[in-house]
Amino acid sequence: MHLESLTVQNFRCFGPDPVCLEFETDTTVFIGANGSGKTAVMQALQRMFGVVADARRVRRQDFHVPAEEVEEPDERSLMVEAVFAFPELGAGRDLSSAVPAFWHQMAADQNGTMKCRLRLEATWTNNGLDGTIDDRLIAIKSHDENYTDEAVAIVRGPTRSQIQFVYVPAVRDAASHLAGLLRGRLWQSIKWSDGFVDELKKSGDGLNDAFLDERGVDSLLSVLTSRWQEVHGAGTHSQPVLRPINSKLEDFVRNLDVVFRPDETGRDRIVSELSDGQRSMFCISLVSATLDVENQIKERAEGFDAEAFSMPVLTLVGVEEPENNLMPFYLSRIVEQLREVMASRGGQALISSHSASVLSRIEPKQIRHFRAKSSSGSSVRKIQLPAGEDEYKYIREAVRAYPELYFASYVILGEGSSEEVVIPRVAEAIGLPIDRSFVAIVPLGGRHVNHFWRLLNDLDIPHSTLLDLDLGRSGGGHGRIKYAIEQLEAIGVPNDQIVSGTSLTVSALAEASMSRDVLDQWIAKLRQHRIYYSYPLDIDMSMLVSLPEQYQEVADGGNGPSDQGDPVSAVLGEKGDASLLEELPFTWYRYLFLGRGKPTTHARSLSKVEDSDLALRSPEELRALVDRIASEIPNSPFGGVQ
Repeated sequence: MHLESLTVQNFRCFGPDPVCLEFETDTTVFIGANGSGKTAVMQALQRMFGVVADARRVRRQDFHVPAEEVEEPDERSLMVEAVFAFPELGAGRDLSSAVPAFWHQMAADQNGTMKCRLRLEATWTNNGLDGTIDDRLIAIKSHDENYTDEAVAIVRGPTRSQIQFVYVPAVRDAASHLAGLLRGRLWQSIKWSDGFVDELKKSGDGLNDAFLDERGVDSLLSVLTSRWQEVHGAGTHSQPVLRPINSKLEDFVRNLDVVFRPDETGRDRIVSELSDGQRSMFCISLVSATLDVENQIKERAEGFDAEAFSMPVLTLVGVEEPENNLMPFYLSRIVEQLREVMASRGGQALISSHSASVLSRIEPKQIRHFRAKSSSGSSVRKIQLPAGEDEYKYIREAVRAYPELYFASYVILGEGSSEEVVIPRVAEAIGLPIDRSFVAIVPLGGRHVNHFWRLLNDLDIPHSTLLDLDLGRSGGGHGRIKYAIEQLEAIGVPNDQIVSGTSLTVSALAEASMSRDVLDQWIAKLRQHRIYYSYPLDIDMSMLVSLPEQYQEVADGGNGPSDQGDPVSAVLGEKGDASLLEELPFTWYRYLFLGRGKPTTHARSLSKVEDSDLALRSPEELRALVDRIASEIPNSPFGGVQ
């Protein structure tokens, strides 16, 4: 049994349009910026399957409030629906305890597969200061949207408790986790020996008596008794007693605490004295240990009453921001521990994060991308990866290397490392700080661009692409335009849309060459599709031409450009054609960018340029690109919310 999907509607940041979130059978990772809905999904699962009653209580703040709302309505409603699949019903599979527990709640979907559909419905009525909330958890024995009342059955407590959602929030309160353990079903199933119970009573009573025999305690108690009886009188409750030790088993274990030994002074240290990172790791370890012991009880572990312990048929564990207060080194341990624990009991782990450090430790298929929208509420998207093995590997490794694209408000797809240095500096000079605006620059080397376009379109992340025109190089100019058109076609952009409003034709790209005028028309047209070209060669040549005084300087200890060999063929290649280009500083290009690291050259040269000068003299295509980004970033100082 596993959670297949969760649909939320009008729950916290999720609006009136139902949002469906699909889960992996083992680990699913929620990523997205702050306020995008990751915690809301965790809370929705708590309202349905939380371990304690308070977690399952629907609150007024759970009801979505539209951003445009002016007057509070008389009523609000919300819905959270979970669909569970039972792969153990397949041929040749052993039936687990989950099947009989939920058999009466199952129904066949359109493919004839038996699934369980549970829905939490709640209504808030505005009839007082805080209003009143009515809620119910129902099983819908139909997978049709329009179902009848006959298909609805109330889910009672015993059935509901067969699924448990263990939640580890971003703020790790070890004391509350420990208290939850002591209130939970696991602790209640321990078989305490008669010897321990007798020893507890005997020792507790002895310590209490010894405490009362102390002179100071006796004096205090005598005065307290006298004052109490003056106001209360005789009869019941007339004799106060100071009792430091409660010898009743239930009360004794309720005050249990955990200490760690030894510390640097040789004494015990309580949980609250641990560092933030240590407390965080302890909370996760405590949850893992609890689930481990539950598994042992299932196998008839000694010391527990297996008959009294009601083992849930499905356990979901949600961990928020495991990276909190931890070095990235520890993340692998935590993620692996969760996987190991959940695999041993057939459960599912849910991890939420807004840190790029988590993403290198998971598979892209496990990611669910959350994005907040100003008008319609949050949305959730599943990562769609290409089917081809080579393309899949390339995209997978690229997003692992640049996971910040998932958290970006805008993405620039570039050719290489030069773009990573130049674009932020130019943007800052113009007045758009890249980092503060959450703009990610991802160098692709010109490969598999259409797959990244499709990925970013699926995630609803606005983006632009900066390619090298490579005019004069083999396959450049006309070939680079043709490549961009092919990439647009690969994501389903029709030819008539690509050339709309121009006299250009896609079929003409089959010709061996094109005029400079037609080339310029294509460059201008492709900008409408957010595709820009570094002109006429690449971003390195563009910057060298735009800022010759700053770039054409000999490095400290260097000899300057060499006059040996042919710099044109070195820059354009043996099959290059310099006749397509105006006179360019090929000698300096070879010296600056072919003999040394490009990022180093750009960083050194740009450090000598004033912002005002760079904003005016930087290549036109870069200024146009930055203007485009600024107009599309929400809350940009330039304005413009899509």
